[in-house]
Amino acid sequence: MRNTDISEKLIPSVINVILVLIATLPIFYFQPIHVWEAIVVITFLAYSLFFLFFNKNVCLGMVIMGTKWKKRMDFKYELLYVILYALSFSTLFIWIRFPFDIFLINMILFQLPSILLTGSTFHGYLSGKKQSIITKLKKVPTLYQPRSSNLLL
Repeated sequence: MRNTDISEKLIPSVINVILVLIATLPIFYFQPIHVWEAIVVITFLAYSLFFLFFNKNVCLGMVIMGTKWKKRMDFKYELLYVILYALSFSTLFIWIRFPFDIFLINMILFQLPSILLTGSTFHGYLSGKKQSIITKLKKVPTLYQPRSSNLLL
C-alpha cells in the first residue's frame, strides 16, 4: 500500500460527481436551474453521508479506484470531512464573475497546494489530516477460464 497521488485523489471525486449528476439529471428537466443546483448539492451531501454511515466513509469512487483511508478518524472528524467535501463540491455551482471561478480558486489556491504540501486535500487536512492510500489490487476471477491445450497442431 502507498499514499495516493494527485490523480488518484481526483478521479474518485470525479466519479462521485458524475454519479450524483446522473442521479439528479431527471430533475434538471422539470425544475429551474437554481433549484436543480441546490438539489445536486443536497444529493451530494446525502451521498457522502450515506457512505460515512454505511461504508466507513469510503465512497463509490474510492471503491472503484481501489483506495481507502490510511486510518480511521473519530466520527466528528469524519462528519466534518463530509461537510467540507460537500462544500468544496458546491463550488462547481457558485459563480461570481464567470462560470467555475470559485471552483478554480478552490482548486488552485486551496486543494492543489494542500495536496502538494500535506499529502491531503484541504478539507481532508482540516478534518484531521486524512490521507488516502491505494490498496493492492486483487485479481478478479473471470467467468471464462481458457484451458491450455496439449494438442499438437
